[in-house]
Amino acid sequence: MKIVAHCRWLLARICQMLRANAIGSLLGWGVLGWCGTATAQHEVGRYPQSGVAGGYLSIQTQPRSFTQPSYLSEEHYPGGIRLASEYEQPERLPQPSAELLQPVSPGAGYVVPEGMEFEEGTYDPLNLPEAAVVGGTEYNIDGTQKLSPYKSGFFQKLFLSAAWLGDGNDPTDLGITEIETGVTVALPAPIRDWPLFITPGYNMYLISDPGGTRDLPPRLNTAYLDLTWAPLFFQHHRLLLSVAPSVYSDFEAPASDGFRVTGKAIYAWDYVPDRLQFVAGVLYLNRDNIRVLPAGGAIWKPTPYFNFELIFPKPKLATRVNVGTGYEDWVFVTAEFGGNTWSILRDDGTPDNVTWQDYRLMGGYERRVDGGGGYRLEVGYVFGRKLEYSSGIGNFDPHSTFIIRGGITF
Repeated sequence: MKIVAHCRWLLARICQMLRANAIGSLLGWGVLGWCGTATAQHEVGRYPQSGVAGGYLSIQTQPRSFTQPSYLSEEHYPGGIRLASEYEQPERLPQPSAELLQPVSPGAGYVVPEGMEFEEGTYDPLNLPEAAVVGGTEYNIDGTQKLSPYKSGFFQKLFLSAAWLGDGNDPTDLGITEIETGVTVALPAPIRDWPLFITPGYNMYLISDPGGTRDLPPRLNTAYLDLTWAPLFFQHHRLLLSVAPSVYSDFEAPASDGFRVTGKAIYAWDYVPDRLQFVAGVLYLNRDNIRVLPAGGAIWKPTPYFNFELIFPKPKLATRVNVGTGYEDWVFVTAEFGGNTWSILRDDGTPDNVTWQDYRLMGGYERRVDGGGGYRLEVGYVFGRKLEYSSGIGNFDPHSTFIIRGGITF
């Protein structure tokens, strides 16, 4: 009997302790399980009963709906009671629609948005804005590397080109082989945004006179030192100021007769950076037939695949056909104004100036390499050819012909 009495007394004490301290905990754990299965359909509130310290709990639920994903997290409250509370996540942007995803071809040179496999063959143009910089490399809006026409150091480029204008084996016609070479370096003047480009160069023109009747030297020469200053005096506004002391001669005539200074002054406005540029200025050719020539127009690049240089006197329309890491391949059509004036000695030893002029329509292929390098191959038609002497003796108009030209730049 004593054992039974003791058990009854112990059970009564345990019940008293549970009623005073533990019922709230048990209810708290029960609420936690109920909230876990509710999946964010109710809020749980904890309201201590008035006048009871650490005693009873009144648990109220309020129905609530959520449009965005919600999650349950545990919150710790005094008294060892753990309750589940809800919180809403920030609204998420919708996934890109099919209209925003555009196909690309496999290969090097593309940036793929994070989390997307390239094999999927898509990219999101909203993920990569124009002129994005990733790891120090600038990219176009289509994810291809944006090529720079300049190098970052002192040396800029070394170039060599050759062209051949046929004479058609006509003894009364004229053929010419052009060879042009030069090297360009750059200096800050006085800062990097105001560079000074220094280009010494030498051009040689080999004259083919099948009949030997044109009283022309077998070779004409051009040696020059071009100094071009390109200050960025306001954002998106740049000047190109150039002066080039030069010698145009057959190296037989007096040197003073062949010395001429040429130059240019061009203003360029990046109206829409990397997309639309306006250009205006003058070219000081200092030739016998043309002293000053206006220059101007617009450069329009609607997409990374097209580049329209609508500039007089040398327009050029180009489209990109291939792209890879650090290079682009383009095909183009262009027009240009050829010729120049040289001082020479005639066969009888008389000093004279000869001016050669023509117009050229050409098309070709070129590879552009980051830093201004590359190579090109062109073919075209040459017309409106004229050869005139300052003395007026021996002027004639060669026949129209074709031209083949190639060049490489390092």
